Order: sequence, then structure tokens, then C-alpha cells
Amino acid sequence: MRISLSLRIFAGLGLLAFWLDAAVAADHQHGPTGTNTEWNWPPANSAGKPGYRSFEHCLTVEIEPPKGVGYFWAHQAGFINGDTVYLGLQTLGESPDGSTGKVAIFSIWNALSASGPGIARRFSGEGVGFQTLVPYDWRAGQKYRLRVFQSGENRKGTQWTSTVRNEADGKEMEIGTITVPAKWGLLGNWSVMWSERYTGPEVKSCNDVGLSRVLFEQPTANGAKVRPDSHNNHLSSPANCPNSRVTDERRGVMQEMGVQN
Repeated sequence: MRISLSLRIFAGLGLLAFWLDAAVAADHQHGPTGTNTEWNWPPANSAGKPGYRSFEHCLTVEIEPPKGVGYFWAHQAGFINGDTVYLGLQTLGESPDGSTGKVAIFSIWNALSASGPGIARRFSGEGVGFQTLVPYDWRAGQKYRLRVFQSGENRKGTQWTSTVRNEADGKEMEIGTITVPAKWGLLGNWSVMWSERYTGPEVKSCNDVGLSRVLFEQPTANGAKVRPDSHNNHLSSPANCPNSRVTDERRGVMQEMGVQN
């Protein structure tokens, strides 16, 4: 089940800013409308056992949002006997030195610990968990491959690692490793990709949302050995501004927000 909007944003995404934006949207009857693509996976993996040891996907930010507008493009999944995991790219994330800028992020709710080359920390509030973030200077028009996979075990449980790779030069970077209880098992047979405007200038009209266009390619599991059975595109509810859309493309889906009519 997809976690609540406010819960996702709390994990280092600027919850206060989102609440302020939400209040403005309510006052003006305007606000961003999120885009979603749900993927349904086969009930068993190629070995005939339930669950998956990895999910991987490629995304290309076709149009970069205006300066100062915070967007998050994520792939979210869940453990068979556990909680929620997501990974993706952001426009205005936090760096280890306290500045904000482009980052890659990896989070798991109710996890046990985290480590990584950038920020690795616990979050709390509407739920608890661990997240890792690294500064990552992604570029519009460039394809990036993001992956989450079971990478090991320790005395606490199983370890899951996330990476991001520039498909142009093949350079891969670790986002972080998060440990979860062993009883959680593997990743389940449902996931969702979404785009979200989580902060930015006040939205007084739908033209203030700020254009974002991203191509999510069809994800795979278990090192590209398994593909989803089907997918479903839809907008977030409530649907505020009508200038968001999701369309099928040859390689996957195009998610757009802030489209100028």
C-alpha cells in the first residue's frame, strides 16, 4: 500500500514547505497534481519463489523544473513481510554540508540502521525509518539507472543497497545501504513510480506549478530477468490543477506536471 503523501515528504523532503504549499492550494483552489504509474509483477520470481532480490529502472528528466522548484521522481516498493522502500532523484535535496541541490535518495520505513557515502540518518515523525542521500549532479536529457538490491546480511538482519548509474559513461555511485529485519523477506509483487512537487514558490495559479517532464522506463527485477505483467497510470487524489498527465511511451511512461496549456 502506498504510504501517505505527508509521510513520504517528512523523510528529508521538506514537510513544512509542503504543508505551506498545501494550505495555499486550499485557499486558491490550485495546487500540483501528482502522477503515478503502478506496476504489477508476477507472483513468483524466475526461481519459483515469492519475492524479488532487486528492482532496477531507468529514468530521464526530459525537462528540468524551474530554479527553486522541488521535484522528486521515485520508484516505491514494499517488502513481503515488511515496510516501504523508495529511491529516486530530487532537485532540492540536502547535502552533507547542509546545502541544497540535486541528490539521489534511498529510504526504508521502520528499518534498523543505515550507512553510506553521504547522509545516512534516522527519521521520525509520522513513522520512523532510515534514509541515505548523496549529492548527485544529474542532467536533463541524460538517462540514469537506479537499483535497489539485497547486498548482504549482518547480525541485525538483511542489508539492502541502492545505486545510481549514469548510462552515458557507465559510472555508478552508491546511494547507501540500509538494514531491515530478516523476517521481512524479499520485495513484493507491486511497485509504483511517481512524480511530486514537494516545495517551491507559492502556487497562486496552475501556471505556477513549474513544468516537469520525466520518462520512466519499464522497470525490471532480479537483474533484468523479470518484467512486470502490467501497469496502471493515474493521477493523485484529490486532483488539483488539471495540467498533469501520464502517457504510455514505447519504453515506459512519460509523467508530466505543470504542463502549459
